[in-house]
Amino acid sequence: MHVLVVHSEPRFFHEVKALLAQQEADVAYLPDLGTLHHWQLEAQFPDLIVLEQESLAAGGEQLSAAFSRSTRLPLVFLTSADSKRIGGSEERQRLADLLAYLQSQSERVRATQVLQVGQMRIHAGRMRVTMGDGWVKLSPIQFRILHQLALHANVVVSHHDLASAVWGPESADDETKRDLIKVHIVQLRRTLGAPFKNYIQAVRGQGYILVDPDFEE
Repeated sequence: MHVLVVHSEPRFFHEVKALLAQQEADVAYLPDLGTLHHWQLEAQFPDLIVLEQESLAAGGEQLSAAFSRSTRLPLVFLTSADSKRIGGSEERQRLADLLAYLQSQSERVRATQVLQVGQMRIHAGRMRVTMGDGWVKLSPIQFRILHQLALHANVVVSHHDLASAVWGPESADDETKRDLIKVHIVQLRRTLGAPFKNYIQAVRGQGYILVDPDFEE
């Protein structure tokens, strides 16, 4: 389980860290939302964000933008700017109960986040691809492209829809972004390696399709 703590007081992070450790959570820390970007959510793929509620006034737009471009949405636990509040039994128990619930659901959630096409398995929660006995960890953009193709396996996904999935709806009609898709597809095939690069096929004038090249109808 992965938790991102966003709070203005580092002391709060240290106070809550022991509670998070009890649930064997991996923890990352940011002092405010001003430095939060969508690629950080993808790279850290948190299951939970423990967020100082006062920071929403200053960084709500960054959080909204990050959410709109993320391939998954974490739960958000709001807390006070007063770091001593986490020592209170009520809030501490609420957070502990939420962590316990997330931990109990983690295996089920991970199972539903695995998409398989042929010998390729795309793990949305871990942002990596398993291929046979090995695996590769993709860059956030490469993963979003592959994940979008996997969600629509055996169906052509247009350049327009891929650009929208990677950079947001406002980029769907941006020719520069659509050209970048082609560049990232080339890099993605190279990263996957020779045995799997043919899984991604170009459909001239339309887009790309993810298929199992060994499957014959």
